[in-house]
Amino acid sequence: MSGGGKQAILCVDDEQDILDSLYDTFMDTYDVKTATNGVEALNIIQDNEIAVVISDQRMPIMTGAVLLQEINKIKPRCKKVLLTGYSDIDAAVDAINKGAVNKYIHKPWDEPELVETVEHLIKMYNADEFMNKMIEDSKKIKTKIDKWKYQSDLLEQFIESCQMGICVVDAEQNIVLVNKTGLKLLKYDNIDNIKDRKVDTVFMLTADKRQAFRELYEKGTFYQLVEVKQADGNVSGVQASLTYLADEKGVKQLKGILFN
Repeated sequence: MSGGGKQAILCVDDEQDILDSLYDTFMDTYDVKTATNGVEALNIIQDNEIAVVISDQRMPIMTGAVLLQEINKIKPRCKKVLLTGYSDIDAAVDAINKGAVNKYIHKPWDEPELVETVEHLIKMYNADEFMNKMIEDSKKIKTKIDKWKYQSDLLEQFIESCQMGICVVDAEQNIVLVNKTGLKLLKYDNIDNIKDRKVDTVFMLTADKRQAFRELYEKGTFYQLVEVKQADGNVSGVQASLTYLADEKGVKQLKGILFN
């Protein structure tokens, strides 16, 4: 956090009027930092905790896609938006396929869409940061990570207050906990109606889908579309991030799912 408690976002464009427009859009909500080229942006990323980067594609020195790929190497949990013209669609799609961009938006952009996108990515960033802190804290105190300490009051309070759905699974891939947001998204009245079910009966994770998640996880990009079977039998799509942790044998096992 910076800027008096506001989370920081970074806007990158070589045109000052565009930077001014982005700054005016977000200044009341976030600590907005600006850069006019990729080198300047990378220096800011190195020295600051940036939750979201918004970058134009066409810039001197390095393109936005290349810049976001470099940022992904330095701060993989930082969320990234690429602003493109219609002639740059191929570059944007390629950047997404490489795991370097969370979303691309056409220029001139629709301001409500851009604001909503940033708000969503901020939530994703906060959830990722919490998960990472939880894992690191668990390592430091040498507790069993696979239990996730969901029995502790602090973790229970976070899980239940989180604006994203959280599902925790055990070593046998049974659901042991779903928070209130998750139950609402899945249309279940209470945890007893879903607890102890195999995770694949709710989150439709085929072998190919699991492999795709593992590949994204290694690249530092976690979210993709997953179909879920809701309590009423309907199938719906959610954006989900799977967390894998190594067991005692070093094999990475699915431990939890963030979704919305």
